[in-house]
Amino acid sequence: MKKEYRLQFLLFVLMLVLISLVSSKLYFRFDMTKEKNYTLSAYTKELLLNLEASVKVTWFKSPNVDVFFPSLKYLNDMLSEYKRCSKGNFDVSVKDTSSLSSEAVNKLGIIPREIEAQDNAVKVIHKLYSGLMIEYMGETRVIPFVDDVDSLEYDIARFILSMRDVTMGNIQTGTVSLIADPALLESDYSYVIPWLEYADFNVLPLKLPIDTVPQDLPLLVIGSDYIDHSSAAAIDMFLQKEGRAVFFVSGNKVDVKGSWKPRPKVKDFLLDVLSYHGFYINSDMALDLVNNFRITMSQVDNKGTKLINYPFWIQIPLSGIKQGNPVFAAYRPLISFWPSSIDIDLDKNPNLVPYVFTGNNSLTLIDSYSTDPLENHFKKFEDASFKPSVITAGQTKPSRILVISDEYMISRAIDYTGSTYNMDFMVNCVEYISLKDNLLLLKNKKHSPPPFKQFEDSEKLISLIFRARLISLIFLPLFIFILGLYVFIKQRRLR
Repeated sequence: MKKEYRLQFLLFVLMLVLISLVSSKLYFRFDMTKEKNYTLSAYTKELLLNLEASVKVTWFKSPNVDVFFPSLKYLNDMLSEYKRCSKGNFDVSVKDTSSLSSEAVNKLGIIPREIEAQDNAVKVIHKLYSGLMIEYMGETRVIPFVDDVDSLEYDIARFILSMRDVTMGNIQTGTVSLIADPALLESDYSYVIPWLEYADFNVLPLKLPIDTVPQDLPLLVIGSDYIDHSSAAAIDMFLQKEGRAVFFVSGNKVDVKGSWKPRPKVKDFLLDVLSYHGFYINSDMALDLVNNFRITMSQVDNKGTKLINYPFWIQIPLSGIKQGNPVFAAYRPLISFWPSSIDIDLDKNPNLVPYVFTGNNSLTLIDSYSTDPLENHFKKFEDASFKPSVITAGQTKPSRILVISDEYMISRAIDYTGSTYNMDFMVNCVEYISLKDNLLLLKNKKHSPPPFKQFEDSEKLISLIFRARLISLIFLPLFIFILGLYVFIKQRRLR
């Protein structure tokens, strides 16, 4: 009997050893998030299974970058997931940038980030690299710096699709026609083309006057008062033939470089075309007394600055958008600059849908009004009747059209507000009319906060990691062993 118990005990110990050895060789993880944020989407898995060639990803990283960006732990896990789901067609390698010169890394398009940290009471600047190079079908794309995985799945998917299109000669797949005032495209709207190009769109500016608009390409139009009658007629014909388009247009022209005073647009051919299709862009101006942006302005006597709530620059909260629509992927509050209201005519076009509303504390002004930020606009509207206004509308059939009643939303006005999501929203709009819904939805994946807070004291972080490893590698296995031993001895005594 003693030999039997001794044999059982030895088998139990051997089982623990085997489990430990096997678990160290196998890769597995559990995604406990409700939305499965750390699991590749069905769209990405299908994309990986239909690769025409192998994808090679090289992670150029500094040896200590993980200390300053703990969320990079998830990047390593996600890349392993790509490799597992690709059936051998996704190769991942890590390159230590300390073995390369700064010039060599910069030439690859990998950009460093400088982080200030404390080391023995001395401030030290760490120059850190963490960039991805993706190679596929002879093409290369680069993510200059990555510190989390929030947009990783979207970026890799769009890069693969873009590189495939370029290699196969499908240039039109990623091309968008652009109509904008040439005098403003390199100044007020200088962010537009670079933002679209970074999203892998080939931008085709159309020169005025326009006889025809390419029917098979999506169209982006910015502004309206510079468009002549024949060009407006070409746009009208494009829409009648079920062309896909997004319009950033206003009912007023604002003196952006001067007094900020608006003037209604009259005899605007493009606005007439949009009204023919059911989108009436009014010459009023919407303002919101609660959801607005605070501007830093100089005092009248030049003695310092002050913060002013400016109701004509409206922040659009999550409650003000048509949630669930792919165009609002990865939504952060939009800032609308001097927007006009939109009336939609369902009798003329029953497919029209409002997409963005101002808040419940908003109203519209008509005719003569002041937009001077130094005036007390709030006192003037204490007894006003408030009503939300539509400032974005669209249709999904017979073709996709979006109309945003704010041509300043994607201008350099965002420099005042830091609202870079306005530009991301523009990209979303173009991707939406390009029928890239599945790609857009990848932006919605939100990931959990990093497992550790960021520490300036490296010794404190090392101590914390040591204690965590001590618990997981020694105390926890020892506890399991003792528990098993206890159960074994108890069973023996019962017999």
